[in-house]
Amino acid sequence: MILTKLTTKTLVTNEDLELNHRLGLPVEVFCSKKGKTIAFGQIKEFDEQKIQIRDNGFCRSTYLFFGKPALTVKA
Repeated sequence: MILTKLTTKTLVTNEDLELNHRLGLPVEVFCSKKGKTIAFGQIKEFDEQKIQIRDNGFCRSTYLFFGKPALTVKA
């Protein structure tokens, strides 16, 4: 199940994060070292280094973020 989630739900780009933030969709913060979800909620704000969910900031390079990826149309 985690492999499917990695390929279909991972939020990597700013466009992915902006979509979830704008729509108020909750995202999951997953710690690969602990092997479990450590936070779940709406994005308050984000930048190139961190994503703030509720009152906690999470480093984009340390954690995996799952949610609704932005759809890109390829011509």
